[in-house]
Amino acid sequence: MACLTRTEVIDRIEKYLARKISAADIGWWAFGIFVEANIEYEPGHERILKDVIQALQHFHDDDPLMRQFYPEEEDLIYYLRCLKGEEMYNPQKIPHWNV
Repeated sequence: MACLTRTEVIDRIEKYLARKISAADIGWWAFGIFVEANIEYEPGHERILKDVIQALQHFHDDDPLMRQFYPEEEDLIYYLRCLKGEEMYNPQKIPHWNV
C-alpha cells in the first residue's frame, strides 16, 4: 500500500506554483491518488491530505464548466502553509468547498 506524505504534496504544489509543472500534470497526478483504493495518508494528516488531493484533482478536467472547481492560487498557498505546519488547517476557510 502506498502512503501519501505531506512532503510529496508540498513538492507538487510548490512545483505547480513555480510553473515547473502544468495544471494538467498536477491534476492527473492527484486524480490518480483520488481514485486509488489502497492509498494511505500520512498519519495525523489524513484530513488535509484528502482535501488537498480532492481539490487538486479538478485540474485534470479542462472542461470550461469544471474550472469553477479549480482551487485558487491563494487556496494552494493556504494548503502549503497548513501542510508545513505554519497554520492550523480549517476546511471551512477554502471558498471553493462551499460551491
